Amino acid sequence: MEKWDFEDFVEEVKFQMTEYDNLTEEIILDWEEKVREWIELNHDGKNIIFKSPDDIIVMVKDENIMYNIALRFHNAVRKGQIDEYWNNIKLF
Repeated sequence: MEKWDFEDFVEEVKFQMTEYDNLTEEIILDWEEKVREWIELNHDGKNIIFKSPDDIIVMVKDENIMYNIALRFHNAVRKGQIDEYWNNIKLF
């Protein structure tokens, strides 16, 4: 398992998303806003360690997780299934 600062984690996912032409800056920033809301409601103390609003640690198996998150989001946007993505979001 790897420890990632939440801000670094988000930036890496956003960087991975830039590889997809259909993910515009606006769409990526919308994802960021929603993932920030989601993380506040779903910190579990195991994979998401919420020490304070400015100190959040995300535990991931490896760096491929960020690529997979970007790919799943890209597929959801491409298929018009963004609501389903957020209903079933997995960060790990």
